[in-house]
Amino acid sequence: MTYDDVQNFISKECTSGSVYGLDRIKELVKRLGNPEKDMKIIHIAGTNGKGSISRMIMSVLACSGYKVGIFNSPFLDSRREYLCINGENATDEGYALTGKKVIEAIKGIDIPGKKKNEMSEYPTEFEFSFAMALKYFADNECDFAIVECGLGGLTDATNIFEDKVLSIIANIGLDHTKLLGNSIKEITEQKCGIIIKNDIVVAYPSDKEAMSVIKKVCRKNRAWLITPDYKVFNNMNYYDPGLADNIKKSDYKYLPDAEKAYADTVDSLNKFMCSSRVEKVWLSMPYLLDRLNLKGAFQKKNAMVALASVMALKYKGYLKKVSFTSIEKGFKNVTWPGRFETLLKKPLVIADGGHNMQCTKALIESLDEEDIKKAIFVIGIMADKDYKEVFKLLTPYMEQVITTEPSNPRRLDAEDICECIRTNKESISGFTIEKDPCKAVKKAIEISNKDYSCKMPVIVTGSLYMMADIRKAVK
Repeated sequence: MTYDDVQNFISKECTSGSVYGLDRIKELVKRLGNPEKDMKIIHIAGTNGKGSISRMIMSVLACSGYKVGIFNSPFLDSRREYLCINGENATDEGYALTGKKVIEAIKGIDIPGKKKNEMSEYPTEFEFSFAMALKYFADNECDFAIVECGLGGLTDATNIFEDKVLSIIANIGLDHTKLLGNSIKEITEQKCGIIIKNDIVVAYPSDKEAMSVIKKVCRKNRAWLITPDYKVFNNMNYYDPGLADNIKKSDYKYLPDAEKAYADTVDSLNKFMCSSRVEKVWLSMPYLLDRLNLKGAFQKKNAMVALASVMALKYKGYLKKVSFTSIEKGFKNVTWPGRFETLLKKPLVIADGGHNMQCTKALIESLDEEDIKKAIFVIGIMADKDYKEVFKLLTPYMEQVITTEPSNPRRLDAEDICECIRTNKESISGFTIEKDPCKAVKKAIEISNKDYSCKMPVIVTGSLYMMADIRKAVK
């Protein structure tokens, strides 16, 4: 069986998109021998930042000598990206071998002691890839598996773990509202569906409504909640390790014995987070964040979440090999394509796959930090996003606009993007329609070179679905 054979099976036999229910994925991983039980699981949900946080953690752990599988979605270029260990994607041969095992499990081939017993309902494409990842990580004897939710949390296909070492809730915002709910409260409840009893939870400092839900769910599950933060005030940087505060000391005398024991454990975690053993990490935050290889102001808060996650795991005794040096090296080496990624320096070309309001605000914050006041924008976006509000935020930064179309049936027409941006009545010197994303970015580079002597930056944004083509075109 080859890589293409597996792709053909997925396209012909697996449903694309989300299909409700966890029965299929649970049956499939059981047929594969429950590979998730062979690794320590780190599970992450959220609207934005999941990939960045998980990549930072993977990089730190890999630089500490651990073998770490990581499952991020969507892929940019190839489904081999789903089978990634310590930053290295599976080869075509490795992908095909694991794919063969999953297909045989679906069809009921080679199940010891049983007759051929085909699954009554085949998995979705996402479920197939997720099961492949778990099997690949287990077969390669990974110490940890970092698993990113595909959509939501509660009913997401990745939410099958009975035991794990850490849950992370990344930044929460309004996205996929038709599936997850129309309010921050409803969406947060879905994301918090990954939290289990006695869990360790590290949460990005989302808004008050989201944090209220997170705290409530953690309290219900006796999960330790840590909420680190990074703030800038009067040109001063402040770093908060996010000590667990689920239960107040004043409440102790009213708690039953089980909750007193839980509260004592939270206290011991807090003492560790403030101890001299990790004090150097918190005191060195400016130094560590300056070495972070991922650009963009928003990545500093993501880095705080990643670092607090590492410290919590170290407290639990899972990361004895992690040191200050390996944290520094991990931050310095981390990569995450398509997220405020510099593709070219002259002219400056930055690719950022932001697709919703939160992502756009983060992009603007990063442009301001880089002192980019005007740029040539290459924009392609999905029609089901809040694109009108996205364009309102971005138009003040637009010198020229080249509209394009990602290779996805949900894309917004390039002509419609032009018309929508024109209604904002900002002073934009030129509009170009180029439906091919590769040709669009090449055109933007030519304009910067010819009309601005390579001094006008090029910003490519709107959808991750075109980032693979964009990156290839620039190279």
